[in-house]
Amino acid sequence: MAHLTRGPVLMRVALIPATLTLFVLVSGFLARVGWATGLWPWPAKPLSFVFIASILSAIAVPVLWIALTGEVAAIRAGAVDLTVMYGGMFIYVLTLTGHPHEPRLWPYALAFGLAAAGSAGAFLFARHVPWADPRPMPQPVRLSFAAFAIILIGAGVALLLHASIFPWQLGRETSVMFGLTFLGAATYFIYGTLDPHWSNAVGQLAGFLAYDVVLLAPFSGHFSTARGGSLVSLIIYVAFLVYSGTLASYYLFASNATRIRLAFTGSEP
Repeated sequence: MAHLTRGPVLMRVALIPATLTLFVLVSGFLARVGWATGLWPWPAKPLSFVFIASILSAIAVPVLWIALTGEVAAIRAGAVDLTVMYGGMFIYVLTLTGHPHEPRLWPYALAFGLAAAGSAGAFLFARHVPWADPRPMPQPVRLSFAAFAIILIGAGVALLLHASIFPWQLGRETSVMFGLTFLGAATYFIYGTLDPHWSNAVGQLAGFLAYDVVLLAPFSGHFSTARGGSLVSLIIYVAFLVYSGTLASYYLFASNATRIRLAFTGSEP
């Protein structure tokens, strides 16, 4: 569909350096180089840095897709996600600032506050932008999104309460930050469920696929050391990754009605 190349040019141009920055951060956290891991203010295990890389990649890929296709209306769902996530992190970090056993957190509070405000501004900018692609979201995707939202809300609340649901041990602060990340992601899928345009699914599915690709190999390698409850959590998590990856791969690359190439070839479903 040639009309997918339309969209506010300045917005799309601004998304490119944002995407490149995110991919640089992904590489740094995956390689666990000091300049990247030093950005996380609390002690963390290696798999926590892999998880952070997976979240950043899940943000970067939809942003890149929007920049390339010009489907600016798709910014709305992601902006809501980031507003909830960064807004929650801003409030949480503020509650920790000044505690004697915490690191210097004012720069993080400032960064999260600005990120939340910027995400809210992006939503307000895009809220009246019409959809370029009129195709509806396939019903299996919509039902999966509703299920993903429920799962993410449950997992997010559990992490806020410091429950041990990850396949490795998390520090208290890291648990809360990851919980806020899950709650933000839940709003992403809720938005897609309530506004079931196909373009409201492409970013989520592409981001989920990137998230799965980053996590699947490290998680699979963790089976040799996981025991007890950690092993159960790992099995559930990997099953979730396999399902979401399969769903994304089918609708993005295999389905004749929705695969990504349709957005560039001018063919109609």
